[in-house]
Amino acid sequence: MFDSPRFDAAHPQACSIDALSMSLQMRDQYTRFHCDRVGLLGEQLGRLCDLDDAQRAHLALAARFHDIGKIGIPDNVLLHPARLDDEQRSIMRTHPERGERIFAATGRSDAAEVARLIRAHHEAFDGGGYPDGLKGSAIPLGARVLTIVDGYDAMTSARPYRGPMPHAKAMGILADQQGGLIDPEVFGLFTRMMAATT
Repeated sequence: MFDSPRFDAAHPQACSIDALSMSLQMRDQYTRFHCDRVGLLGEQLGRLCDLDDAQRAHLALAARFHDIGKIGIPDNVLLHPARLDDEQRSIMRTHPERGERIFAATGRSDAAEVARLIRAHHEAFDGGGYPDGLKGSAIPLGARVLTIVDGYDAMTSARPYRGPMPHAKAMGILADQQGGLIDPEVFGLFTRMMAATT
């Protein structure tokens, strides 16, 4: 069963967010629950990174909707029960830009800030990410947080083609990506956070 959001004429922005959430849930159950978990981890890590209230609010929304662009990805790619080939991967890599456009269309006062984080969540600290090849501090801090928590949850969650990865193995893979995919300083804070909760 799907939860049915209630229309609230006094808060139309809340309704647009509910509509996005419902769309994501109906499109792909894994993506919806993955985004919920990423949001919780992102909120915790954002606090450790000294993000202010507004920045954490933007991060929370970006985490919740970072994969909203997957709504526009064809089933044969999004639901493919094995590793993607090069052509499929190229299509999948369009989801940050799609997500940016979708969130920007909500008309929220914070839409531009949140959409910017959604667009940047697959950028890499060494400049090898996508879609813009941003590097280091040119990547918004919220997006650098999102990259780490997104990667951790993706590895430790069951997927159609594999089971969940153990925590220690996922942390080891992320540790190896310091200075490449992920920001070493932010990962250090993530390591401390996870040590306190596991």
